[in-house]
Amino acid sequence: MKSTIVIVVALLLVVYGLAQVGTMYRAKNDLKIFVQRTLDFVDETTKESVKTDIVQAAQKLHVIVLAGNIDVVYEDADTPTIPSSPVTQLTNKRVVISLRYVASAMGLPVHQQITTSKFRQVATGQSAKTE
Repeated sequence: MKSTIVIVVALLLVVYGLAQVGTMYRAKNDLKIFVQRTLDFVDETTKESVKTDIVQAAQKLHVIVLAGNIDVVYEDADTPTIPSSPVTQLTNKRVVISLRYVASAMGLPVHQQITTSKFRQVATGQSAKTE
């Protein structure tokens, strides 16, 4: 009888642990998809609002992310720009969003990190010189 109770309790703990890990995995993937979509909206003026949007999205997924643990990089890329229009001057930008947070599975802290990046071509506001 005692061994049956021990086996049942062990199975319940395993099922509970798997449910916790599954929830943590799903939340991380959903947050990563949100961060990837957010890359298109980053520029010099929107870095802080992007951080706020990520924190709010994480809260909806029951993940605690502090704005101080989010790094947003928007910088010139080293790759040369291929002219696509004789009217508009384009430049390559590299956008990187990286965030760190601590998830919990069965009361144990699990450190998580999400980093996504993208190269974008943006107009510089100058018209191309034609000769």
